[in-house]
Amino acid sequence: MSKFILLSVLCIMLGVFTAFSQTNEWHTDYVTLDDAANGTGYQVASVAVTGPNQFVALVTQTPDVPVLSNLFTPPGNYLVGYWDADSTMGRVPSPIGGQQTAPQYGVAGQYTIWQYSLDQVQLQGAWQIAADKNGNIYVANNDVSHNILVFNLIASGLVSTEYRLETGDQNIWGIEVDTSGYVYVVDYEGDDVKTAEVRVYAGIDAPGTNWATFGGHVDPPVSTIDLPTGIYQGITVSGDGTALYISATSERSVWRYSGDPVGGYTLDAGFSYTMAADDTVDDGGLGTPSTLGLAYLDEPPLVFAAADTFLYIGTDGGYPYGRIYVLHPTEGTPLDTIDIAAWNLAITGAYNTGSSNGRAGGFTSVLDVDVEATQPGIYTQTYYGWAVEKWLFDGNLPAVGIEKISDQIPQAFLLKQNYPNPFNPETIIEFTIRQSDQVILDIFNTVGQKVGTLINEKMSPGTYQVTFNAGQLPSGVYFYRIKAGTYFDIKKMTLLK
Repeated sequence: MSKFILLSVLCIMLGVFTAFSQTNEWHTDYVTLDDAANGTGYQVASVAVTGPNQFVALVTQTPDVPVLSNLFTPPGNYLVGYWDADSTMGRVPSPIGGQQTAPQYGVAGQYTIWQYSLDQVQLQGAWQIAADKNGNIYVANNDVSHNILVFNLIASGLVSTEYRLETGDQNIWGIEVDTSGYVYVVDYEGDDVKTAEVRVYAGIDAPGTNWATFGGHVDPPVSTIDLPTGIYQGITVSGDGTALYISATSERSVWRYSGDPVGGYTLDAGFSYTMAADDTVDDGGLGTPSTLGLAYLDEPPLVFAAADTFLYIGTDGGYPYGRIYVLHPTEGTPLDTIDIAAWNLAITGAYNTGSSNGRAGGFTSVLDVDVEATQPGIYTQTYYGWAVEKWLFDGNLPAVGIEKISDQIPQAFLLKQNYPNPFNPETIIEFTIRQSDQVILDIFNTVGQKVGTLINEKMSPGTYQVTFNAGQLPSGVYFYRIKAGTYFDIKKMTLLK
């Protein structure tokens, strides 16, 4: 009788689980419409996220031809803030010309002025921005002193802070901030003469710094990295600053450095990602795509790499290419792709147009990417589409905490009880598979809703363990279910916070 009851319960649960199936696909949550009411007003080079639907867009107008010889003297360079944004609402006043006024739509020659008391610096040749956990926006500016300029995004507008820091005489490009406030910048060009293409600075609130010192604004970096000759257009770090990633654009690669902001970093030879030779533009587009802006998601740990041609629009546009690669944080293995160009084609029927309903930005030109940790939401921009895009995943992002602990072929499939159990917030799930097969390991709550997919990939025979972090889930009973070919099993676990 007890076996019959257990079987009935499992059948009921299976039916409920099937009802809550997900497609595991990327889709836009919204795209800021390119119009005067909510649009950025010109070409968007970068985006920085301060919270759910709160972000700042950096407008860097295309420099006069020849493009690549005057990247740092564009005919317009300004910031546009958004608060509680969607496709049609959210734009807040921005500091243009030292005043709290929004930029005019489609008007060249507009520049944001960082201003504190009598101290002023105009945006000049800024291509990337970053955000910290306090709503501050950091601009990698290329005025004569190559300042890092700090603004703050609030509901009523985007305002200058008292903070700026001069970085020297080199053109800077990528910029990032970790959760402790350390600020990272990377030079656009590396060569054999320079020895500090990456510079790490103590944060704006660190004791003894000169971010807010009038007439000063100069601090030595706490650590540096010497990069080889090349072009670099992206940098990101893990929240704790122990893993640093560089977009080596000229090499079409992403590099990983291990260490910490104060002790310094060394190149991690175990991480490898380089775009394939045939990973290029189709349908007549000009230019060769490469890695550009980067972003790091702490939970689950993933690296996002924007990949596109840079300032080449091509015959049918470089628009058929733009995408974001999702990379394994310690190995560099591509785990997924957000194919923005394919999405635009599916939604609008063309590469060189955007939608009027806020679903597709069009004119794909992906130069940067940032993350919102709570959903997680992925934010990017379309340079020639004059818009910011927010992307979500219909499912669960790839799990990366999988470890194969034995290559010995087991005699049977087996799903073990998690340990520890009860747990808070992490537990380990161990299982064995006896033949190569597609393995799916899902997590469900007591009403049958899927709350996580830890594994969904083809795996070879052996014994594995995966770490499940339930830090964002409430206390309660959960079920974990494994499917491998015809094998199926399910077990219960308890989260106690």
